[in-house]
Amino acid sequence: MPKLLDDTVAKNRLKIERAALKLFTRQGFHGTTVREIAHQAGVSMGKLYLYYPTKEKIFIGLVQRMEQKMEALRRSKIFPLMQSPDPESLKKLGMAVGRVVSENLDYWRLMYVDVVEFRHKHFLHSYREVAGGLRTYSTALFQKAPIPFPNDVNPGFAYVSLYLQFVTHFLVEKLFGAERYLGVSDEEAVDQFVRLYTRSRKDRASKS
Repeated sequence: MPKLLDDTVAKNRLKIERAALKLFTRQGFHGTTVREIAHQAGVSMGKLYLYYPTKEKIFIGLVQRMEQKMEALRRSKIFPLMQSPDPESLKKLGMAVGRVVSENLDYWRLMYVDVVEFRHKHFLHSYREVAGGLRTYSTALFQKAPIPFPNDVNPGFAYVSLYLQFVTHFLVEKLFGAERYLGVSDEEAVDQFVRLYTRSRKDRASKS
């Protein structure tokens, strides 16, 4: 296919997916019509169907594009901060997770649409892959770095759980609009999560 045609196809797909994202995350999948997507994208119905034969194909293409974007963000913004499990590194990781969540709320809005209307059919595999990848990564990390978690806790499990706690916290704060729901700032919340996960049983006993 000539490059000029390739570029045109890519631009039209992007326009359609951006329009669909705006509508799906505000009206839901079943609440959005193909005609509305075409109108929002500024393309004809015929052109839209040329690229996407069904509305679900648009949803699938959008999920794939969003997943590619999030994977790139994880590699550029998150993974560089996962070189050490010491508390200060964990705090930096927590705040970085917060920035990624805050700047990409439509990713999670689309995921919730998938949960409600498709029973998580399109996102479930990627969620498992991310969690599985984190477990594998953390296992290798703890083989070469001090383990800050309590001795009776699986460090890989704790590390992944802490990461997901960061994600959950910022989703509640930014997506659900429950700012300071824990009564503290984001920085203080991240600090407390790290303390909670890394303080050993001996440390807790000595302060009791």
